[in-house]
Amino acid sequence: MNSSNVSGQAYGFLAITPIKPGEQDALRATIEGLGATRPLRRVKRTHMARLVIVEDFNHKPHYKQRREEHLAIPMLCFSSNFDGELDSYLDDLGAQLAGEIPEIWGRCIGGPQDAKGLKAYLKHNQIDCGFFYAAYGQATVAKVKASLDQRERLMAFATRAQGMEPEELQEAFVKEFPS
Repeated sequence: MNSSNVSGQAYGFLAITPIKPGEQDALRATIEGLGATRPLRRVKRTHMARLVIVEDFNHKPHYKQRREEHLAIPMLCFSSNFDGELDSYLDDLGAQLAGEIPEIWGRCIGGPQDAKGLKAYLKHNQIDCGFFYAAYGQATVAKVKASLDQRERLMAFATRAQGMEPEELQEAFVKEFPS
């Protein structure tokens, strides 16, 4: 059976968790502080991941909504696109972010204080994607990074090679990019 959370070998994940009353400012400060250490990068299979606090829905009169709705309390949205299957990714996430779990999801109602509880908590609060498309659905994070690396090497080579004679250019290219 196909899942709306899967595109190629990539998985799209979203969990929405209610923030404990009085914890929103501390959680926001924690999330803002993550920019320096980028802990989500520690999970090597992650294409992209985000933590966002949603305080309420954005209402615009010209959207012609049937009725205006509001959140009772702010929510934490965690979204991620990653290689492979969900269970092992959540295991990796818990292992790599063990120190940050109490400061992030521990500030949410029913949230875990350690890696052991993170997987069950996020799965319980998972929202299936209505539609998920991965730009690199068949390419793993490692393959994408290798391709970007090769592109940078090729651009640097092209800059260095300007003005080379054809024979010199071919020799330099073969030396730089052996098959």
